[in-house]
Amino acid sequence: MSFSHFDAEHCFINKFTTLIAGKWKPILLYLIQNDINRFSLMMEHVPNISRKVLTEQLRGLESDGLIYRDELKSKAPKVVIYHLTEKGEKLRQLVDEIIRWGMTYDKEEVPDEMKKILDSDFAQ
Repeated sequence: MSFSHFDAEHCFINKFTTLIAGKWKPILLYLIQNDINRFSLMMEHVPNISRKVLTEQLRGLESDGLIYRDELKSKAPKVVIYHLTEKGEKLRQLVDEIIRWGMTYDKEEVPDEMKKILDSDFAQ
């Protein structure tokens, strides 16, 4: 296959990396996939993230069509639950494959506490 020119703006790999760019988006997708899908639960499971950054990351994932908000209006205060869209579920599968790759080739660089989580979720 040959190209007369290459346009990085339309490259699928660049679009993929933009969707998961930053250190929080893949983690948030993982949490939502595993029913840690309310703002307060995410704050508990990711203690190093600020409320502002969590809000920005969730809005970004939503605007990219990877998650959607389900507002339960019957309760006060309003309860928001996040869910993966079909596009988000497919992206999670790709991220899971990257994690499996890392577990195979770079596992020695992962802290022991994280290895336990990854081993239970990504055992080959």
